[in-house]
Amino acid sequence: MSQIYSDIDLCEALSEIFVDNEVSYYSIAYVAKHFPIEYVETVYFEWVAPICYSNLQTPVPPIWTGFDRESLWKNIQEYRTKNSQLGRFRMFFHKIFLRNLRNEYITQSGWVELKQHLEIMKKQDGGST
Repeated sequence: MSQIYSDIDLCEALSEIFVDNEVSYYSIAYVAKHFPIEYVETVYFEWVAPICYSNLQTPVPPIWTGFDRESLWKNIQEYRTKNSQLGRFRMFFHKIFLRNLRNEYITQSGWVELKQHLEIMKKQDGGST
């Protein structure tokens, strides 16, 4: 029987890219392969990266074993709710922030590596999902 993965599972897996430890892109791709690649990309850059990115911006990152699943999900939901209520002016700057975050080396290189693993895994599975 196949496991059904939810958005919280995807966010938890993607957050591993921002942990100060060796990243298992295979493990992340194993969860992410159950979603369309475009959706994974959106969740990665617009939900997870804004919350987790700062962990790798400090000289000694505080999170190196993994983000707490429930706290991560709560922070993502609060972030999304707050940003859905932005006025036009603030939304403009928020979109610039997201574009810059998408172009940052850490987030971009993490995405490139994950996408490669994800594409290989989806081909091996016969292109399903």
